Amino acid sequence: MEVINIEARTFRLTHGSDVQRDGMYLELLDIDARKAVAEVFYSDETGRMTFWAREEDIPFEAVELLIERSKQLLL
Repeated sequence: MEVINIEARTFRLTHGSDVQRDGMYLELLDIDARKAVAEVFYSDETGRMTFWAREEDIPFEAVELLIERSKQLLL
């Protein structure tokens, strides 16, 4: 999906669905570290969006982008 460079780090946003949790998600992946660092999940069951971060040192600009794109893609 979308690749962004922030503070000398490269991130990718990945959109998908999760049958087990009954909803959709947008993940922020750190390409260099090869891992998901944050996620916004939309529950079809409750209609709520939740934010989850796997690490503390995520650039604020990346978190903002994740949240904005989640509003566009998940609602």
